[in-house]
Amino acid sequence: MNVSFLTSGHYPYDDRIFYHMGKSLSENGHNVEIVSSKIDLLQTTEGIFLNCFRGDILAKRNKISQFIKRLSEFAPDIIICSEPLPILAAKQYSKKHKQNVRIIYDITEWYPSRKNLAGFIISLRWIIFIKLLLFNLYASRLADAFIFGEHFKSKPYRTIFPFKKFCFTTYYPNLIYFKYNEPKIEIGKLRLTYSGKISLEKGYRNFFNVIKKVSELKPDLKIEVKIIGWYENPADKKACENISAVTGNNISILSLGRQHFNNYFELIKDTDVFLDLRSLNYKNPYSLPIKLFCYAALKRPVIISDLKSIRKEVEIDRFGFAVNPNDEELIAGLIINYLENNALYYNHCENARSLAEEKYNWMKTESRFLQFVTADF
Repeated sequence: MNVSFLTSGHYPYDDRIFYHMGKSLSENGHNVEIVSSKIDLLQTTEGIFLNCFRGDILAKRNKISQFIKRLSEFAPDIIICSEPLPILAAKQYSKKHKQNVRIIYDITEWYPSRKNLAGFIISLRWIIFIKLLLFNLYASRLADAFIFGEHFKSKPYRTIFPFKKFCFTTYYPNLIYFKYNEPKIEIGKLRLTYSGKISLEKGYRNFFNVIKKVSELKPDLKIEVKIIGWYENPADKKACENISAVTGNNISILSLGRQHFNNYFELIKDTDVFLDLRSLNYKNPYSLPIKLFCYAALKRPVIISDLKSIRKEVEIDRFGFAVNPNDEELIAGLIINYLENNALYYNHCENARSLAEEKYNWMKTESRFLQFVTADF
């Protein structure tokens, strides 16, 4: 079969789209195309055809036309869309060119999200929110089926569209990409990493508050910090750019910017303890962080915000701690305890990798994904 992935919000080498879903379909004999409107790109990589265009500056109608143009050239049997706008393009293509094409909506984000509203003045945001919500519901009605990345994000769709087919394809990593280092606590040293979008919501200030607290409690400890992240808007940059500037003499910081999928895991695999201290706002408790499973695959413990989604779906107590992200004294104490209680540290490391191998990996969900995508609805 020919399978097209359409996305207006992700780059073509997105780990879920390219390295997991796309590669699995390609390696199982299907022709795969990825069309992203984030960048101009025309090439074939690892058997997957990338036919992308820069569409962020285009009007919605023109962006839809560009998606349809590429669909017409590839003639897919199945179209997997990551956002509502590409669903409109898929439906228009289906009506005009190929009546039996199947359209699947892969839902991994809340829509509309805060970033969809960020460009509007506060007084207009509720109006824009309602418009985008209705647009999403309309696009969802056009899809033949849903793929859900997590439980809580599936609930509105399963309630409103109870008769549509669906499957869960969780954000488990493919372990072939995770060549971990054996954990080793070095006396007098701590290595930490912040990765992902840099914002208060994602826990950037909480992360550095913890580092400063550890530095105060252990002034002789050498703390090495890597920042592998990026700003998505000027407001985040303004709020966060000075947070890492006030540090102790025992803290060194290396900023590496955004990294390619493979480079990213190579750069972070020497981290001693992974922190994800995103804020407990109205949205985050119901979101399941992809990075959590990657960190487990790298055989390291995780200290993460106490999210409802994690409590429901992850055995976090076996390889880390779920915490109040604002309690830097507690979190600093947990990190120091890892350094001083090596038995606990290594036990959590072993548990993390064991859970990744037994449960939290792509091979446990791949066959279900392939069967669902290629089945007759």
